[in-house]
Amino acid sequence: MSDTQAKLVPNSPGSTSVEPGRNGSTANGASERRPFVNRQSPLSELVSEHLKSTGLRQIDFCRQTGFDQGLLSKILSSVVNTLNVESALKLAEGMRIQPSVIFEAIGKKDVDEMLRRFYSTPIAGSAV
Repeated sequence: MSDTQAKLVPNSPGSTSVEPGRNGSTANGASERRPFVNRQSPLSELVSEHLKSTGLRQIDFCRQTGFDQGLLSKILSSVVNTLNVESALKLAEGMRIQPSVIFEAIGKKDVDEMLRRFYSTPIAGSAV
């Protein structure tokens, strides 16, 4: 690393700052320190809390529910912040919670409302 490039330095537990290079600016041209905070997504927090409260490891949850372990790992590390409908429903089923909780955590409350309207409205020409 050259003297003019910015480098990450420890700031406090759980965060780091970008230290300016020799010319006073960071790699992106900023001239001040900015804390880097490792934050979980709402979905990650929800799933993590569920696993803690049930005492389950990722592998145990996935074996019991059939949920994809790779996807669960990405959810917990906040790499994935949204889900398709099928995965959201499967996760809700595995956690034994209403799908609306999952849809709200991923910012898609409107999808939950749309699904509820769709499945509560009789389709013309279908036998009931």
